[in-house]
Amino acid sequence: MNNFLFGVAKFMTDVESDEVYSEATAALNKAYETFKQVVTTILPIAIAVVLILGMFFGISLGIKFAKAEDADAREKVKGQLINLAIGIGVAAVILIVVNVLVANNVFQNISWFKGSSN
Repeated sequence: MNNFLFGVAKFMTDVESDEVYSEATAALNKAYETFKQVVTTILPIAIAVVLILGMFFGISLGIKFAKAEDADAREKVKGQLINLAIGIGVAAVILIVVNVLVANNVFQNISWFKGSSN
């Protein structure tokens, strides 16, 4: 990650001083660590809240489906249930992907992300 941040700092500063690069890289490192901390702290809670609310909404849709008297009402609720299932699946995938990429420092192992410090 440091090589990538060094490359970004070099691009942003466009100055030939190593001191400026190191200051910019330190600032980017701090920003990345803050972002990582926010993502690992707040995102799981936010996604969990969304998933819990989705479950309650799904229960209410199931009740509506059971109480629907005609075929049109059932089809409408059925479409909403399908959309709910897709939404919950997407939220779960986002939670997993973000936790794997950010929390486990996957970016440190990707060669094109490391960049060059020269």
